[in-house]
Amino acid sequence: MIIRGQAIIDFLEGKAPDSYGRTFASTLDWTDIQLECCHSQVQWIFPLHEESKHAENYPIVDKDVIEKAKKSVNIKCNLMLAKDRFEKFYGMGDYEDIDKQRKWCKNRDHNLLRITRIIRCLRLFGLEESALDFHDKAMAVGSRLGISNVTADYWDRALLEDVWSSLQ
Repeated sequence: MIIRGQAIIDFLEGKAPDSYGRTFASTLDWTDIQLECCHSQVQWIFPLHEESKHAENYPIVDKDVIEKAKKSVNIKCNLMLAKDRFEKFYGMGDYEDIDKQRKWCKNRDHNLLRITRIIRCLRLFGLEESALDFHDKAMAVGSRLGISNVTADYWDRALLEDVWSSLQ
C-alpha cells in the first residue's frame, strides 16, 4: 500500500506513527541490528517520490508534500537527526568505525542502495549541504574499502542529477 499526503508530513514531524505503528523518534532509537534487519523503516525515514521494491507499505512524496515539509522546522530537524543516526549506523564521520564500515561497504550490499536513498531524500527536502556531506562521508569510506565504480556513480547521480525532473 502506498501512503501519500498528510500522513507522510505527520510521520516526519513526529506527530503520528507510520503504517507499521512506529514513530520517527522510536525508529531512530533502534539498535544497529534492528536497523540492519528491517528494510521498511528507511523508506519512511527518508521518503522519495518513487515506488519501492523493498517494502509493502511505504510513502511516496509529491511536490505538495515536499513544499509543506520544507516549511516545517520539525521535519528539517528530524531529517538531520536521521542523517546523524545513519552516519553512526554506518560508522562514518564523527562515528568513524572501520568494523561497522566493513559490514556494509561491499559490493551488492543493500546498504549501498540505502545510502543512495538518503542522499536523494535530503536533496528532495532542500537539504543540499547535508546531502553533500553524507555523500562525501560515504564516498570516503567507499574509496578506502573499494566499492565499485557503479555504486560510486549511483551516489554521484543521487547528488548531482535533477531530483525534481521525475517528481510525481
